[in-house]
Amino acid sequence: MSAPIVVGHDPHSTDDAPMQFGVAAARFAGAPLIVVAVHGGRLAHRHAHTELGAAADDEIDGVRARLEREPDVTSELRVVEAHSAARGLVDALEGVDAGLGVVGVTSRGAVGQKVIGSTAERVIHGAPCPIAVVPHGFAGGELRTVGVAFTSSPEGEQALRSGVALAQATGAALRVITVLQEQLGTLGSNRPGARAMQQIPEELAAEHHIAGRAAVDAAFAESGAEVEAEIELIYGDPAEGLLGFTGSLDLLVMGSRAYGPRRAVLLGGVSRRVTAETRCPVVVLPRGSEHPLRELLAERTA
Repeated sequence: MSAPIVVGHDPHSTDDAPMQFGVAAARFAGAPLIVVAVHGGRLAHRHAHTELGAAADDEIDGVRARLEREPDVTSELRVVEAHSAARGLVDALEGVDAGLGVVGVTSRGAVGQKVIGSTAERVIHGAPCPIAVVPHGFAGGELRTVGVAFTSSPEGEQALRSGVALAQATGAALRVITVLQEQLGTLGSNRPGARAMQQIPEELAAEHHIAGRAAVDAAFAESGAEVEAEIELIYGDPAEGLLGFTGSLDLLVMGSRAYGPRRAVLLGGVSRRVTAETRCPVVVLPRGSEHPLRELLAERTA
């Protein structure tokens, strides 16, 4: 059986997106689903701490009832006591050797700017397995197009291998996206006061396109995959560039920042903004693992 999928559930949240994604992923992967409820260091259960109130109790009971309505998914609800919600969820991920963790993005900054939320970010940092960050309002749907944030680096190649594995298992199309930094060159505007138009120099674009195609072909050869793949090369701010694609993707796969402990998920400036503002679920991979989604897809690829 595939490694478990662990969903962090906030009993006081009205956002059903992480649960929606977790159920769909468990059904697809043939993986057991574990829903973990932690409430600020107190057990979210009437038999342990009644001070949580009837609303939280009813929500927990509602989660149980919902899981019972998914007979094709092996699932359980765990109510966990920990000093913080993040600590409780990370302990659960480690304790069951999870193949995927799932968290939601529900917080906003003081001026309405989207932020990932402190609990979700603490879970992501140092997580021992891939983490799916699910945007508020996600309602599920078929996995038709998988995007990969690709750079010519170990982290980019790791993301590509994972994207190829997902596309192969689902039959989804693959879009391999490279965003070149703005400072690589600009083409000035001929209109006074207008912002300079930015354009990738032709030779540089060709060089990166060839490198991307070579990496895709190598990943296909390694996996034996026969997948439709499109290489996208754009020029500009990396976070903005990737976010521009999330409205047309069903899932985006990206690596962690390129330094820090091996086999840990770490957010850099680009991944932090993308996970906070994405319009589709984003899977962030732990660095240093050659095939971080292999355990999750074991049932599909057996």
